[in-house]
Amino acid sequence: MTVSFPDLLVLLGSLQGSILAVLLWRNRQGNPLANRLLATLMALLAAACFSIGVPLTPWTSLLLDVVPLIIVMPVGPIIYFYTQTLLDNSFQLGRRQQLHFLAALLDIGKQGIVWLYLIALWLGLTSYADRGWWADLKHHYDTLVDIPGWLSLTVYLGLALRAVNRHEQANPSPSTQATGQLRWLHALLRVWCSFQVLWLLFLIPYQLPAFRDTLLDKVGYYPLYVPLVGLIYWIGLRGYLHALRTVEPQARKATTVTWPAQLIETTLQQLQQAMQQDELYLDADLSVERVGKHLGVAPKLISATLNQHLGKSFNTFINEYRVAAVQAKLLDPSSQNSTILGVAFACGFNSQATFQRSFRGVTGLTPKQYLQNEQLVKK
Repeated sequence: MTVSFPDLLVLLGSLQGSILAVLLWRNRQGNPLANRLLATLMALLAAACFSIGVPLTPWTSLLLDVVPLIIVMPVGPIIYFYTQTLLDNSFQLGRRQQLHFLAALLDIGKQGIVWLYLIALWLGLTSYADRGWWADLKHHYDTLVDIPGWLSLTVYLGLALRAVNRHEQANPSPSTQATGQLRWLHALLRVWCSFQVLWLLFLIPYQLPAFRDTLLDKVGYYPLYVPLVGLIYWIGLRGYLHALRTVEPQARKATTVTWPAQLIETTLQQLQQAMQQDELYLDADLSVERVGKHLGVAPKLISATLNQHLGKSFNTFINEYRVAAVQAKLLDPSSQNSTILGVAFACGFNSQATFQRSFRGVTGLTPKQYLQNEQLVKK
C-alpha cells in the first residue's frame, strides 16, 4: 500500500492537529473555555484531514461510510464563541449557545443514509439490488451539504468580526493584554476569511455536474485540504502560544508585587464610594483602567484589592452593583413600561448573556423568577 505525497501531507496535518488538540485541551494556562474550543476545532480539522488522506482499503472505506469524520457545521459557532470568550473572560456556553451546534446533525446525514440502508436491509424493507439507489442518494446529499456548511461558516465569521469591531468601539483604549487578544483575533479571522474565498472557488465548479467529475479527477480535494493543513499548523501553534503568553507574564508580576494592607483598605473604600456615590458601574464601557484614572490609582492596585480583600474579579465586583441597581429599578413603578433587558442596559450591562449570568449568580434566580417572587410577596 503506497501513500502519495499529497495524502502524506494531509495525514501529517491530521496527526499534528490531533497532538495540538490534546495539548490545548490539557493546557491549564489562559482561558480554559477558549483552550477547549480551540482544541475542539483542531480535532475537527484533524478528523477531516484523516478522512481525505487515509489510503482506501475495504476496511477504511467501511469506516468512512459509517463514521462521520467530516464535521463542518460546528466550526463557525466554535470560532464565534472562541472570539466571544477572548473578548469577555466571563463568557460561558449556556443552553442557548449550545443550540448552535444542533446543525451538526446535517454533517452526519451521509452516514445516516448508510445506517438507514443497513437497518432497512436487515429488516427486509429493501434489497441488496437497491444499493445503487441508496448510493446515489448518499452521493447527492454529500455534495449538497457543502452549501449550508460554507454559508454557516461565512455567517459566523461575519458575527465574529462584528463582535470584535463592537468591542474595539466600546473600548478605544484597551489594555496591553486586550490589544494582544484583538491582534490575534484579527489575524485568525482574516485567515479564515481567506480560506472561505478558496473554498468558494472550489465549491462553485464542484456543485456543477458538468465540472464536478473533471475537477475531482484532476485535483481531487487537495486544493482545500492542503491549505487546511497549513491552517492546522498556524492556528493550533499560534493559539497555543497565545494562551501561554497572555498568562505567564501576569503570573510572574502577581507574585512579585505585595501591597501594604493599609493601602488595600483605603483603595477598597475608594472603590465602594465610586460605586455607591459616583455610580461608575452605570458606564457600560467601564474598565479597570477607567476606574483607576477616576480614583487616581494604578489599575493593578484595584485588581489586587479586589482579589486579596474580596476574592472577586473586577467584572464580578462591578456587575454586583449593576444587579443591585436592576433589582431596584424592576421594583420601581416608573420602570413598569420598560423591558427587563432595557433596564439591564440602563444599569450598565452591555450584553444580555452577561446580565442573565450575573443576575442569577447574585440572586440565584432569573430576572423573571425574581419579579414573580416579589409580586407574590406583595400579595
